[in-house]
Amino acid sequence: MISGSTSMKVLFLIVILCGCTNKSPPNPTDTIFKQEKDWEFLYARELSNALLHEDDLAYYFFWPLYLKARYENKLKASKKTVSE
Repeated sequence: MISGSTSMKVLFLIVILCGCTNKSPPNPTDTIFKQEKDWEFLYARELSNALLHEDDLAYYFFWPLYLKARYENKLKASKKTVSE
């Protein structure tokens, strides 16, 4: 016969392993963005904070991302003026 303590451990283990299961895997379509983010602005703010707090690693991390976002915004702006 199983003692009370052991049966509680087995029950607890069963609840932990089987109680919280995901019915379906998540899909990219499950995430819906409400608005487009201004990444250039966000990266500029992160660069400003990195300079303020003298965080060199954060600055070097966000600098290429900022340049990429700025370049993409420039392309969007130039495509708008060409199409008009």
